[in-house]
Amino acid sequence: MIKPKRSAAQQVADEADRRTLNPIGSRQTIADSQATPEFQENLKRLKSERLEREARLNPKHKV
Repeated sequence: MIKPKRSAAQQVADEADRRTLNPIGSRQTIADSQATPEFQENLKRLKSERLEREARLNPKHKV
């Protein structure tokens, strides 16, 4: 049996209801996806780039 398609508004409302019922679970999904090695590597790279940029902008302060 094919389910009838839901409108975008209905999908958004269903997602909001799901998050309301289980706020920890919705946050956990984000945390799990960010725990991937690619995320960790990207985070380290962005942090080092930011520190280098700040060091160039503020040569008096050691980072």
